[in-house]
Amino acid sequence: MQTLKQTRGRYLMTLAAMCGLIASSVGILLNTGGLFFIPIARELGAETAAVNLTLTISNLAFALAGMVSAAWVKPKNFKRMIAGSTAVCAAATVCLSLCRSLPMHYVFNGIRGFAGGVAGNVLATTVISSWFRSDTGFISSLALGCSGLMGALFSPVLQAVINAVGWRGAYLVAAAVYAALNLPAILLPISYRPADIGMEPLQAASGGKAPVRAPRTGDSRSVAVLILTGFLCSAASFVTSLPQLFKSLAVSRGLEETGVMMMTAVLIANTCGKYVFGAMTDRLGMKRSVMIYGTVIALGIALLLRTASSGLMLLSAVMIGLSYAIPTVGMVMICRELFSPERFNRVYPKISLCVTGANAAAYPLLGAIYDATHSYDGALIVELAVMLATMASVLLVYRLADREKARQGSRVA
Repeated sequence: MQTLKQTRGRYLMTLAAMCGLIASSVGILLNTGGLFFIPIARELGAETAAVNLTLTISNLAFALAGMVSAAWVKPKNFKRMIAGSTAVCAAATVCLSLCRSLPMHYVFNGIRGFAGGVAGNVLATTVISSWFRSDTGFISSLALGCSGLMGALFSPVLQAVINAVGWRGAYLVAAAVYAALNLPAILLPISYRPADIGMEPLQAASGGKAPVRAPRTGDSRSVAVLILTGFLCSAASFVTSLPQLFKSLAVSRGLEETGVMMMTAVLIANTCGKYVFGAMTDRLGMKRSVMIYGTVIALGIALLLRTASSGLMLLSAVMIGLSYAIPTVGMVMICRELFSPERFNRVYPKISLCVTGANAAAYPLLGAIYDATHSYDGALIVELAVMLATMASVLLVYRLADREKARQGSRVA
């Protein structure tokens, strides 16, 4: 029989292992991909846009794998799946260091993205949802914040390696760090679900306090709620493409150094904003939290549209940096509030795929707007409109969920 200390240790080990998976899959694979664009383009003599496509391929493969892994994972193959995908992803990253043609970069980025997605944030978030039933907003934000934290800490290190030995050596370092971050999930005595080892979710096991907000519907089966939830999360993800324009936007205003500082400010707001958002959802619920964050983000976009002051542009970067919390922590929480734990495991991977697709589609669209107008104002206006649509959709999805709950109650009565 397990002691209380051993029981608590399992929860901590599970959370630590999932933090490692999120830090490696998102923080290393996705958030550092842009560092390689220019050096690869220079060595291979390729257009930067053609090299940028490697990250798009990797991201889409990553999202597809997240949906597939939800169907593949079983209690008996949980550890083997993580170990196998880690080995394939690390090997594909090593192969990238040997590539001498752009088509081979496409191939290995696809393999790398898919393997990384199998043991990525979708699997990690599903495990966290199974193990923790109280203070889920804060716990989810703690894990998902590791992606931004790892990106902020490791990007300068990786850039230094690129400057010192080139991008090929940097890929080798990235492969080693990725594998090391996945080792806790492979080596620690954790399981896919607490029931697999005779345990219960944290709330039931420890008598923890239940969240302030209970699920709004218990288990929404409305197609409209599902579609609107997908739109809400996808629109929120679209807005997170905006920080990638900061450096170019600042250069267009003659403030190149401000652009670099804006990117640093975004990384800090990304990580801290997730932690704050998670705590807010536990106390205020998803709808109010999105409205508060959405208002701040919308004001940040409007400020960036109207100002050319270095200080105000930095302030707007911090405000817009909060946008990363909604399609990450927020997506987890809204799925938990609207769908039962059983449906969560089926719904969340599908919505995650839509979120990645929306983010990938944003970059060429914003680029086309700039090419057509030779100004970033159009892109900022589009981002502002999408943010307002996000806020409107969260109000609508909860209204629909309340109506469905009322109908279900009247049938029971």
